[in-house]
Amino acid sequence: MIIKRNGLFILLISLFFGACSLISLSAFADKLVQERIQYHANLWSRLQSGFALALPPDSKIIRKIGVSYTHNPQMFERIIANSERYLFHVVEEVERRGMPMEVALIPIIESAYNPLIKSNSQTAGLWQFQPETAKILGLAQNVWHDDRRDIIASTQAALDYLQYLHQKFNNWKLAIAAYNLGEGAVSKVLSRNIHKGRSGNFYDLNLPSDTKHYVYKLLAIKDIIVNTKKYGIQIRPIANRPYFDTIKIHEHIDIPLVTRLANISETEFTALNPAYNRYVIKVLDEPRTLLLPKKNKDIFLKNLETYQDPKVSWQIYHVKKGENINEIAARHHTTVKQLQTINGIGRNKNLTLGQKILVPHIVAEHQEDSVALKKRQLQNYHSNVHIVKKGDTLYEIAKRYGTTVNQIKLWNNNDENLSVGQKLVIMKS
Repeated sequence: MIIKRNGLFILLISLFFGACSLISLSAFADKLVQERIQYHANLWSRLQSGFALALPPDSKIIRKIGVSYTHNPQMFERIIANSERYLFHVVEEVERRGMPMEVALIPIIESAYNPLIKSNSQTAGLWQFQPETAKILGLAQNVWHDDRRDIIASTQAALDYLQYLHQKFNNWKLAIAAYNLGEGAVSKVLSRNIHKGRSGNFYDLNLPSDTKHYVYKLLAIKDIIVNTKKYGIQIRPIANRPYFDTIKIHEHIDIPLVTRLANISETEFTALNPAYNRYVIKVLDEPRTLLLPKKNKDIFLKNLETYQDPKVSWQIYHVKKGENINEIAARHHTTVKQLQTINGIGRNKNLTLGQKILVPHIVAEHQEDSVALKKRQLQNYHSNVHIVKKGDTLYEIAKRYGTTVNQIKLWNNNDENLSVGQKLVIMKS
């Protein structure tokens, strides 16, 4: 997804006035959304009711692209599985804005509904924003978080931008083409056609083949959803209800602590909160929005309210002249491997002067104090001892005892490496 610098001022002004006009419609839109939720049990049915873009006059190409998706049912099923956490939110926002429901399918093309997908073009997130585009649309990117991967923030930015493009071109297919190619390039092709007295219809424009194929893919996916029997495929239903709920975080907190207090896995946390780059949720200028499964929100809030210990065990450290990672690890009572893992530092990569890295808080000056502190922290726990067997992994052990990999590491002061016969302490409240 590309955006050009020209037209930036117009974009920002248009987004501002568009937001103002949306406020007056929000109450009415909310009512319509609630009616939709009650009427459709299956989210795919709700999508179908909002589809609005016509197929091209010659639909052979749509059929061909559709078959390419359904020819590999495992791949298509994986895309559907990826979307289960996020699709309700995207559908609800698209519907609230009165946009055609085909827009909710764009992340299928961009990222296969995987916000953590890696790209060679520096794009990121469900909507695959480039860094410059994200900056223009207000998506923060720093050492702590990349809001291009934030589910709510990136969806809002993408829909804002698509609404701006539709206002500019007054045609949804052209708006979607511009989302892919860039508004400047589409404007040039459109102006050239109009100057020559030709049609401004999407199908009559001499757009790059990749851009036309982008729009055709979107229409093909819509056709698959509407005509599953024609394609010989079954799409498993997705419940027409929210998967996650939001919580405002007003102070820094360790991510492993969040997972423990919310009673969710690290995998689930990352799937819902893929924007975070470090082990700490850092609250900078304004509160951060945290997503949790709906059933876990109250659990988290209740546990957070009664939690009395420090919520952050990591801090930023500025590398000084001549320091190496071995010295820093020893000074902060941790391992080189743990510092490398947490900070994404390669095994043979040297630190640079002034580089910011995360290190543990030093909570005690002497070893005796550290031992006493650990005893106080664990006084309300009893422990099990797990003897490592051949084939054991930290992930499997954590799953068996209902804890996390990071927690086991902290309890045992070890890294990823296990050896047969090794004894691991597992704390239980």
